[in-house]
Amino acid sequence: MSYAATPVRIAPVPIVLAALLASAWALLLAPGIASAADAHEENAGIFTAQVPTEGSNIAAGHAVITVDKPVDEVLSVLLDYGNYVQFMPNFTKSKVLAQRGSKAMVYMEVSVAKGMYTLYGQLKLDEQAQEGESRVVRGSLMDGNINAFNATFTLTPVAEGTEIDFKIYVDPDLPLPSAVFSRENERAAGRAVRALRQRMAEAPGGAA
Repeated sequence: MSYAATPVRIAPVPIVLAALLASAWALLLAPGIASAADAHEENAGIFTAQVPTEGSNIAAGHAVITVDKPVDEVLSVLLDYGNYVQFMPNFTKSKVLAQRGSKAMVYMEVSVAKGMYTLYGQLKLDEQAQEGESRVVRGSLMDGNINAFNATFTLTPVAEGTEIDFKIYVDPDLPLPSAVFSRENERAAGRAVRALRQRMAEAPGGAA
């Protein structure tokens, strides 16, 4: 089942040469291309890095943060796919098309380039079986106007609460240097975990 997007979509390359995110995830989670200095300032207090991706010149973004909440509470927010639009940066739509348990098909839209364009995708999201105490939620692209997308949240209980380890890879299939999108993937990862931390802080029980 496909869900038709109504916002402006990215036009063919001869007409439009730029736009994601950003996370997503971006690019899925970021509003535009930022300098390294901007990214460093935005991710203060959060570990971020670029991780080489096999078969691609674009690196995935990686971010790690700890929140003062138990794993089950963080997991419940991540499995509430339809409400990603309420807290994930630049998300303009997150609609669950079908769901059984934690497995869902979700249509998402992200506004980029200050609202000039929309990246959209039909994603498969679910919680993956995992050994030990960690919990993993993965998302992958089924269809959309980007070339590739996958993301993974790994939640691990620690003394301070929950360590959130997030990786995101987005290839928007645009004619720009791969280093640009590698940087945006890193920035998107940082924005995503920061937004999740804020969401947890707003939940009953106080600061995360």
